[in-house]
Amino acid sequence: MKTNKKNREEPIPFDGTMPESTPLPDVQPKKSKKKKKIAVACILLACLLGGICWYFIYINPNALTQTLQDVRNHITGMYGSKQSYIYYPIDHDLDITTVEGYMELDRDLHYKNGSETVMITDANAEFYTQDVLFFKTYFDYAIHGEYEAYNALFTDHYYETNEPYHSFTQQMIYDIEIEKLSETDDARGKIYAYNVSYKIYRNNGTFRNDIGSDGAKTLYFELLEADGTILIDRITYYT
Repeated sequence: MKTNKKNREEPIPFDGTMPESTPLPDVQPKKSKKKKKIAVACILLACLLGGICWYFIYINPNALTQTLQDVRNHITGMYGSKQSYIYYPIDHDLDITTVEGYMELDRDLHYKNGSETVMITDANAEFYTQDVLFFKTYFDYAIHGEYEAYNALFTDHYYETNEPYHSFTQQMIYDIEIEKLSETDDARGKIYAYNVSYKIYRNNGTFRNDIGSDGAKTLYFELLEADGTILIDRITYYT
C-alpha cells in the first residue's frame, strides 16, 4: 500500500535555538474585602495590646497587680463585707519593721475585762490565763505573715465552712483590743467568747479584705479548749 506523501508533514530541522514561549496574561487574583477587614482588625488589636503592655510594664508596673487584686477582692469579701476598698500594693518582701509610720503606732495587745483594760506584755503575761495569752500568738503569726502557723490555730470544725489561707504578707496590725464576753462548758470542752478589734496600717487586702486601711470591724471569736489545747472554733461578725 502506497503512502500519500502530500499528507505527511516534513520534520523541521533543529537549528540549536529554543522557540520563544508565549507570555501568559498578567492576571492578579482579586483580594477579598473580608480578608482585608480581618487584617486591619488584627493590626489594630495588636497595637491596642501593645499599648496596654507598654503601660503596665514601663509606665505603671504596679497597676496590673493592683487591678487583679481589686477584682479578686471585689468578688468575695470576708466576714460579710459587701463594700469595696482600695488596697495598697502587695509586697511579699516588705519588712514591716522598716516602716516608720507603723512602728510609731500602738502595737501592743490590750485586754478588756469588764470596765478594766490592761496592756498584755511579756512582763505581766504570767498573771493571765491561756485563753488571753492565745491572742498574743494569734497576732504574732498574723503580723509576721506566718500563714501556715496561723492556719494551725483553728479547729477542724472551723474548716468545715472556711478555707485556710494560701498566703498573706506581713501585716501592720495595731490598736489591738480583745474583750472577754463569756466562758462556758461545752460537750467538746470549754468555750471562751471574745470580741476582737484591730486596725491594719496600709492594708493590702491579703489578710483582711473586709476593712480598709486604718479601719476596724469588731469580730466575734469562740475559742475551744480541749485536751489542754486552745484553738479558734468560730469567727463571725456583727451586722
